[in-house]
Amino acid sequence: MRTLRTLETRVLGYAIERIDERDHLGTVRATWYEVLCPEHGNVLGSGAARADAERIVIRRELEQARRALPLNAPIMAA
Repeated sequence: MRTLRTLETRVLGYAIERIDERDHLGTVRATWYEVLCPEHGNVLGSGAARADAERIVIRRELEQARRALPLNAPIMAA
């Protein structure tokens, strides 16, 4: 089996790639989407549909914003 990676889109700097797994005749046997880190290109997660991959990006950004909020709270109060 061969895999073909195709850049689908970029969301907030994260690359979302479609991965097609093909057999020896070139027929697509499986398709999934992977989210790549904007800094290093590491795979952060995968999903069966593009919407699933986009949710991974949004969830990650919201989690980072949530973690940053308590660190900045004392500065905002001053």
